[in-house]
Amino acid sequence: MKELSTERVSTRKILTIAIPLILEQLSYQVQIWVDRAMLGHVDSFYFSAIGNALVAFYAITSAIFAVCGGTTILIAQSIGAKNESQAKSYAECSFIGNSIFPLFAFLFFFFGSGYMFRIMSLQSPVLEYSTSYIRILSISLLTLGPVITSVSIMQGIGITKIIMLSGFAANALNILLDWILIFGKFGFPEMGIEGAALATTISNFVTAPIMILFVFKSKNIPFKLEIKKAFVFRWNLYKNVLKIGIPSGMEIGLWHVGSLFLVAFLNKLDIMAAGIYSLIFSIEILSWFLYMGFANAALTLVGHKTGGDDHQQAINVGFRCLRFSLLICTVVAAFFIIFPKEILGMFTSDKALVDYAALFLIITSCTMFPKSVNCVIGLAIKGMGDTKWMLFGQAFGTILLVVLSYVLIFTVNMGLLGIFIAFLVDEIVRGIINFLRFWKGREFFFLKPFKKVISAVN
Repeated sequence: MKELSTERVSTRKILTIAIPLILEQLSYQVQIWVDRAMLGHVDSFYFSAIGNALVAFYAITSAIFAVCGGTTILIAQSIGAKNESQAKSYAECSFIGNSIFPLFAFLFFFFGSGYMFRIMSLQSPVLEYSTSYIRILSISLLTLGPVITSVSIMQGIGITKIIMLSGFAANALNILLDWILIFGKFGFPEMGIEGAALATTISNFVTAPIMILFVFKSKNIPFKLEIKKAFVFRWNLYKNVLKIGIPSGMEIGLWHVGSLFLVAFLNKLDIMAAGIYSLIFSIEILSWFLYMGFANAALTLVGHKTGGDDHQQAINVGFRCLRFSLLICTVVAAFFIIFPKEILGMFTSDKALVDYAALFLIITSCTMFPKSVNCVIGLAIKGMGDTKWMLFGQAFGTILLVVLSYVLIFTVNMGLLGIFIAFLVDEIVRGIINFLRFWKGREFFFLKPFKKVISAVN
């Protein structure tokens, strides 16, 4: 048997990938907070409207990102195997392929959002606000395909600084345009929630060329992309992207399907319940943005080690990224537990709402620990090229979450509290299973009775 020469990934390498992504996501979260704070002080119904709109929008766009993430995994493994020509081919064929899904998403949101929100049980005026917001926001999807591909190429290689800089520019411009268009400054009409959507769309269109030009022109890319080949669709290559990416897209889609069920439950429960849920989620997602930097580092570096056939170092770097993420969760959770009302008060002046939502923020601080395990270890498993595992786990998790939430909300009469408890249970159960899967592989005790079934599927 050939003895492998293992090389430990340095902490510097992990931080070089993770920190720019963390800073970019932090700037994006600041933009979201400013956006919601501006809208929340104009009309309290905007909370529920933007909450419903973004749940639906992220359900589709996150699935698109996940499918296109097959490009990241294949490029990372090709780089690890020192096969730069193969990485180049996967990068070039993805520009056309990855643009197909955002186009269909644009058509769906622009023409069908009103029907979708009626199915979600939205009522006036939230229905009209959500519909107008998402129709304008959907226009930004027209640039999403080439942007996703550019990001996937850079992440697969391990270059993230330009992603950070482009994100800074987009988010700063978004905040400026929010102020101008929401409140009607410099002679512009006061557009409210429509102004917020237009601000995001304009900023995305302005900054999209930065990343696209970088992957074609930068000398930091280890292979030179050819523009002509980027306009040629090669199914024989792109089908490999889909083979890895589609299970990830279905996984994310299932998570968001579960979220849509929860929002529908909340809309039946109380017209403001979805807004409170969205507010808590938008605050909690700060920690998600922070540890997702290390999750993406795990995806890239585990992919490199897997491509280089270095399994043990792939395991080691995945766990090191997890330790960084848990440290972040500890710091953020401490703030959520000590200052829940002060944090909530930054987004609304409604004291009754703040008092009511404080408990949910504290529960969420506990949920973020197993959630970080699922995110970091989940992307590490994907870096190994196994995206079907996470799909199976999410299918189980979605059923558990929806059924348990319904029982706790309507049967046990726990109301909104039931959803946050259901989230905690779901993340803990899946976190344990995914951790053991990454650590012990397919042979750990939980899988033995199902080994033949899983082998047949794969």
